[in-house]
Formats: sequence, C-alpha cells, structure tokens
Amino acid sequence: MKLAVDLHSHSGYAGGVGQIELTAVSRTMKLKGIDVFGTGDCIFPPRTEELKEELIEVNEGLFALPKDDSKFLLQTEVIFSTKLAHKRNKTIAHHIILFPDFESIYKMQLLMNKWGMKNTIGRPFITSDTQKELEDQLFEISNIHPLMEIIPAHVMTPDGIFGSKNDLDELSEFYGKFQPKIKAIETGLSADPQMLDKIPDLSNLTFISNSDCHSAALNRIGREFTILDVKQINYKNIIYAIRLNKVIMTAEFNPAEGRYFLTGHRADRKGHSHEMIFADELPQQLICPVCNKKMNLGVQERSIQLQDNSIIPISRKFMHLIPLIEVIAASQNLKSITSKRVREIFDIIMNIFPSEIALWQSDSIQVMLDKRVDQKTINQILAVKKGDFKFQPPGFDGTYGKLVIGDR
Repeated sequence: MKLAVDLHSHSGYAGGVGQIELTAVSRTMKLKGIDVFGTGDCIFPPRTEELKEELIEVNEGLFALPKDDSKFLLQTEVIFSTKLAHKRNKTIAHHIILFPDFESIYKMQLLMNKWGMKNTIGRPFITSDTQKELEDQLFEISNIHPLMEIIPAHVMTPDGIFGSKNDLDELSEFYGKFQPKIKAIETGLSADPQMLDKIPDLSNLTFISNSDCHSAALNRIGREFTILDVKQINYKNIIYAIRLNKVIMTAEFNPAEGRYFLTGHRADRKGHSHEMIFADELPQQLICPVCNKKMNLGVQERSIQLQDNSIIPISRKFMHLIPLIEVIAASQNLKSITSKRVREIFDIIMNIFPSEIALWQSDSIQVMLDKRVDQKTINQILAVKKGDFKFQPPGFDGTYGKLVIGDR
C-alpha cells in the first residue's frame, strides 16, 4: 500500500510564524495528497496539551481531528549539542524524533527535566559536555519505546550532522555506539539522493524527504515528501517501512533551490554592495573577498568532499518538484502565489485531479487539462514533470534559488 508522508514540520511555537491551526494543515494535506503529517514541536508542553486536546487516536499511533480523515504523527525536531574532544567548537546537529504515543512524549519531557534541559521553545536544545554523555542521552531516549525513531535532519545544511559547521567525516564521531540505531536520514531541501548516496556512512541508510515547513501554505506542506510501502496505515508500519527502506520514492527540491546549496554572501551582508557566489573555485579558507568574513561551505561542495566514487549506489527513485501553486504563478508571470488568478487555476486543476501528488504522477496531464487550463500553464507543468527547470542564481547564504522553467 502506498502512503504519502511528510514527517517534519513546525508549529507557531518554533518561531518565525504565527500559530498554525491543524484544521488549515488538514485542508492543505488533502489538496497536496499527503496521507500522514508530522505534528511538529510535540514535546514543548503547551503544544503537547494542545495536540492532546485537539486530536484523537484513529489508527494505532496515528491521530486525527474529529470527523476528519487527515492523519497526524507525533513529531518534534530537537537540536543535540556536544563537545567532541577532537573539535574546537561544539558540534550541533538537528534531529527529527517520532513518537508512538503521548505517554512517550511525557517520558521524554521527564528525561529533559532530569538532564536540566530547558523545554521553553518549540525546537529545544539537548546539550552535553562529552560524546559519551550524548551517547547515553540518545540511548535513554531510544529506550523510552522500541518504536521511537531518531532521524538526523537535513543532513548537509550547515547545522546538519554532515554540515559544514560540524566538519565531521563519520557518523560515529558524533553518535559513538548509538550509530547502529540510526536507520534513516532526511535529505533536506539543499540535497538529494544523488548527492548523498556515495557518502560512505549514508549509502546504506534509508533516505526520507520532508517539507520542514512552518506554515500550512500550499507551497510549504508537501514541498518535499516520501511515499512508503506499508502493509497497514499505522505508526508501527511507518516505522518499519523507514527502518527497512521500504521507500517507493521521494519528491525533492532541486538542490539548487535550497538556501545553502552554494557558497557565498548575500548583497545585504554588512560591507557588501553586491552578492558573491562561488560555484566552482572557492576562496582560500572560505574568506569572502568583499567583507573578509568567513562563509559557510555550500552543500554541493560539502557533499563532494565526503563522496567515495567507488561506492555503487543502491536503487532510489526520486523526482525533483516545484509546488504546483508556484508553477502556476510562474506561468502567469505573477510573483504572488496568493493571487486570485493563481488560486482559480489551482482550484480548476484540483477539480480534475484528486490531489497535487496525483497530478505529478499522472501520464495524462495534457489530456486531462486540455481546454480547461491555458496551454502555457500546462506546458510549464509538463516542463517541471520532465525536470526542465533550473534556479538562476542557485540558493546560497540562506536565500532560495530563483526559479526558471524551460526557456523562460
């Protein structure tokens, strides 16, 4: 059975956005075709009680709003921070944690209290002074429940486990004896399976893709997703599918769209009058020639550093996608995805296809949309489906890449 999941999100408690209503999330899930969605921030106490009050368990370990069939999985992002003996600075890495029930969340909260960790923001820090202490923390979390899952998030971004800030060569440097418990990684918006599958410590792990969204908008939920092969729709089968690499496919950002794809500095950086982007030869010590400040190494270059070209990759099916609402806006030469015209076209398409995922998987787009949607929009949708799009300039220094579809 195919199950489309997006298992990494955030609520308003993570900052940067207002409160996000689960009813709005559910509406967008249906339009996008997402079957199971990660709640975000579930161990932050106000969020825990909010989720417990609003959701009811409908399948073992999966939850829904009353009289609604959109399913939610209890999920948070946690930042682990430790001091590794061979590194000058603290190593900080973001992780997704999946929970089978509220009881496991409360046990996690008790662990954080025992460790003296603050749990006052949606995406909390768990700190340690040594790698051994971190290793013990990870085992304690994992021992809460056999179906708890800890997944390194957006592994190649600067704050990912293999990101440029950490400069690690092997997972064991961080995880120690806990490493065998890591069964999957999240590719993140700035990387895709092709960039990661020749990295020795990642090559045999499951790759999943998630939106990491802070909004219920149509261009946020499901902007990346994973289709799993499950026997039944419940939490246990989702975890087994992840652990056993029962991934049918992932939908990915084109990495060049991601905010950290290349090395560079934005034009609005202090001391800059123009941007600096380095796609090929990098400046020595990554020192910006304009402002003399150090830059973060781009994900593309960082992944190349870690790759072993002798590895024969396992088969992974994936496709690069652009959210449909953004494709429509581009086809109409409109910058805003909230334009009335853009939403009208989107609604027409959603009255023809059951969901956005169904559209992207269809081989009959031209036939189904002909004479119902303008041909330019159809052409742009077909171009994206074929992978005929790019980002110029690509993403860098926290800025998303600029989309160019076909020959536009």
